[in-house]
Amino acid sequence: MGRAWKVAAAAAAAGMLLVALPCAALASAPGRLSGTSLSGPAHVVGYLGYQVRVPASWPVYRLAMDPSRCVLFNRHAVYLGSPGADQHCPVRAFGKTGSLLVQPLGPLTSLPPGTAIQRGQAADVPAAAASHTLSLAVPAAGVQVTAAYGTDQALVRSILRTARVSGVTAAAEARGAGATHPAARSMTAGNTAVAGSSAAAGRRAATVTLSGGRGSGLGFDACTAPSVATMTAWLNSPFRVAGTYLGGVNWACGYGNFTQSWVSQVAGEGWQFIPIWVGPQAPCSTIPGAVLIDPAQATAEGRSEASSAVSTAAGFGYGTGTPVYFDMEGYDNSNATCKHAVLNFLSGWTQGLHAAGYLSGVYSSAASGIADLASQYGTGYPVPDDIWIADWNGDPVLADPYVPDSDWASHQRLHQYYGGHAETWGGAGVNIDTDVIGGAVAGLKTAPRPPASFVLGPPGAARVAPGSATTVQLDFGTVVHHTAATVNWQVQVPAGLTVSPSQGSTLAPAGSRTAITVTVSAAASAAQGRYDLPVTATTGSTQHVAETFELISVVPSGQTLPAAQPIVLYAADQGSKTVAAKIAHSLALPAGDLTGTFVTAWNDLAGGQHLLLAVGQAALNALYYNPCGWSNPAGTGAGSTPFSYTGEPLRQPPGANLFENSSGSNTAHTTQLTADLAHYALAGTLPDEGTLPPGPTTPTQICLGSPNVPVP
Repeated sequence: MGRAWKVAAAAAAAGMLLVALPCAALASAPGRLSGTSLSGPAHVVGYLGYQVRVPASWPVYRLAMDPSRCVLFNRHAVYLGSPGADQHCPVRAFGKTGSLLVQPLGPLTSLPPGTAIQRGQAADVPAAAASHTLSLAVPAAGVQVTAAYGTDQALVRSILRTARVSGVTAAAEARGAGATHPAARSMTAGNTAVAGSSAAAGRRAATVTLSGGRGSGLGFDACTAPSVATMTAWLNSPFRVAGTYLGGVNWACGYGNFTQSWVSQVAGEGWQFIPIWVGPQAPCSTIPGAVLIDPAQATAEGRSEASSAVSTAAGFGYGTGTPVYFDMEGYDNSNATCKHAVLNFLSGWTQGLHAAGYLSGVYSSAASGIADLASQYGTGYPVPDDIWIADWNGDPVLADPYVPDSDWASHQRLHQYYGGHAETWGGAGVNIDTDVIGGAVAGLKTAPRPPASFVLGPPGAARVAPGSATTVQLDFGTVVHHTAATVNWQVQVPAGLTVSPSQGSTLAPAGSRTAITVTVSAAASAAQGRYDLPVTATTGSTQHVAETFELISVVPSGQTLPAAQPIVLYAADQGSKTVAAKIAHSLALPAGDLTGTFVTAWNDLAGGQHLLLAVGQAALNALYYNPCGWSNPAGTGAGSTPFSYTGEPLRQPPGANLFENSSGSNTAHTTQLTADLAHYALAGTLPDEGTLPPGPTTPTQICLGSPNVPVP
C-alpha cells in the first residue's frame, strides 16, 4: 500500500457457493448481443474447454507466453492461463473495471472463498458480489473464471452468459468434472444452494488455522502474494512479516499465488501476516475509479465490509482473534462531511469485526485517517485495536507526530515508513512497501523462526591515496534476537585495490553485532576514481542474503574528485557543518560542494543545476520556511520560501527549487542519512541492504542556526 494511493484487495463474497447453471449458447447475431449486453464488435476467445465472447477492443494476454505479466483488474483485458508465480506487479493498483481471467482449475477445496461451482447446463451467473469480483469454477471445462467489474456489471454478466463448454477434456475429468464435490452432498435440490454459512465453509476449506499475536521487526506489503519459492528465499532477508490482501472492492490485483495452501506453507516457514481488506474509500477521495462510501449509510457499510472480510479471512485460515486491517487511503480531512463519513464507516468496521471475534485494524495516512482516529481516542468512539500508520519518513520507528505516545501504546502500532521500491533477496525480486511492526499480526503459534543475517558498513565511504591503505568497519548480526548464527561474508574487490581480509566467517551473536575491521589498499598504479565495493553475507547456504557497499575514493592526498553531477551539502549550524565536512572529506568532494551560506544554497536551488542536501534541522528549517527571516535573493520575509524537498534518493538534480532532506532526529541519524544519500548520488547504490536510514525529520518554523556558517 502507498501513503495516499494504496493497493486494495479483490474480494471474495461468502464461503463456498454451489450453483447449477446451464450454459447459454453463443449469441447468433455475430458480434452483438441485445439489451444491456455487448453492443459493439466482439469475438470468441477460448481456453481449455471454455469459450466466451468478449468485446473486440479488449486485449487478450496468454500468460504462458508472458508469465511475468501482472494480472490487473483495473483495465479491460482477458487473461488466459495461470498467473505467473512471480508477476511483475506495481506496488499500487486501484479500482476495478470489466476484465476476465480464465485459468486452469485446481482442487475444488483450494478455490477462493465465495467461488461458485457450475455443473451441467446452466442459465445464469453468480449473484452480484460486494467485491465487484465474480469467481466461477467450471469443472466440465477444466477452468476457474474470475470476472471483475466496475460500473459495467451488466456488460460483464452478459459476457459470462455467452460462455459455453466446448468439450470435457481429460484434464477436466482428472480435476473431478464427473465427481461430486463434497459440498454438494449437503445440497438441496434447486438451481442455487449454499453449503452452510460462509465462514464455516471457509474454515473447512482451509488447511491451517492462524491465530493472532504481536509481531515485531520488519515487514513488507506487495500488490499480489509472491510465490512460495520467493517467500522461502526471502527468509534470508530482514523481513518476517508480509501483508496479505484478503479482499475488497478496490483491489486491482488478483489472488495469484495466494491460496489456502500458500498460507499453510508460508506460515509453516515462520512468516507472519498482516491481513488487509480494502473496501469503499472516503467520499472525498480522488482515486480514479474507486468505489466510495455513501455518507448516509457509512456505519452500516462498515459493518457489511467487516462481515465480508471475516468470511473471506476464515476461508484462508485466519481464525478468530486475528486482526484484519482496513486500508483507508488518504483523503482531505478538512472536509468535515467527508471526515465524519470515514469515522462512521470505521466505527462500523470495528464493531463488525469485534462481533465476529476478530481484532480491528486500520491502515491510513498519518495526516488524515490516523490523525482523525487519534482525535477520537478516549472519547468513547470505538477505535480500532491497532493502527497502521502510513508515513513515508524513512524512519523505521513506531512513534509518529500525528499520534500521541499514550494512544495505541501497548504494542498496537505498525508503521509503513518507505514506499514503493524493488528489493531482491536470495535472487528473487519483489516490488514492495516496507514496514516496521509493533502490533497485531496473524501466524502459527508453533512456527519456526529461522535466523537471518544483516551486514552494515558504517560509514560506508573512505578515501585512500594510490600506494597507501585505509581501514573500514563491517558490522554483522542476525534479525532474530534469540538465535546466534554463523555468517559467511565476502567483499568483491575491483582491479587496483586489495582488501584484507576479503572474506571470512563470523558468529553473529543473538541480539547484538560483531564488528570486523578490514584494510583497503590502493596500488600505486590505481586509477583515480570512486570504487563501489559490494559486501555480501550468507547464512547456511550460497544464496545472497544481505548486502552493503563501501565507496572507496582513490585520490592523492590533498586532492578531490568532482562528482559527475554537482552535489552541495548545506549546513546552517556548527554541529551539522562538522557532519557535512566529515562526509565531504570521506567522499573526496571538492571544497565548493560544501557550504554554510544561506544565500549560496538559495541560489543553487533556484538555478536547479545542483543536487543539494539540507544537512541538519537548521538547514532544513531555513530552506523550507526561513523562520529567521534571513535575507535572500528573492527578498522574501520569514515564513515561506519557494523550496520543497523530495522523498527519495536521487542521482541527479531534481530541478529548480527542490532539495533532499538529510536531517535526522539526532547527530548519528543525520550523519547516516547524509552519507547514504550522498553515496547513492555518486554511485547509485544504497549501503546497509539498500534501505533508507532513520529520518528524515520534518521542517518546523523554529529559527535555528546562522545564515553564514564558516566551512573549511
